[in-house]
Amino acid sequence: MQDEEEKGSYSQRHWVPPVYKFPKLSDADQELLRKRQRSGARVLALLLGAFVILLFFITIAKTSLNW
Repeated sequence: MQDEEEKGSYSQRHWVPPVYKFPKLSDADQELLRKRQRSGARVLALLLGAFVILLFFITIAKTSLNW
């Protein structure tokens, strides 16, 4: 049964994907990974905020042209 989980198998006519086992990380590696994820999340949040502000100013500019 363990072999089937690692390779993927057909159980009850449905293909079951193999079970992926993440490698064990040390505490330092986990902290580095979390730090990278946090910085990536901050960059994404800033870009989304800038996009919302851009759409706001485009909307203001379009409505002011129609007055």
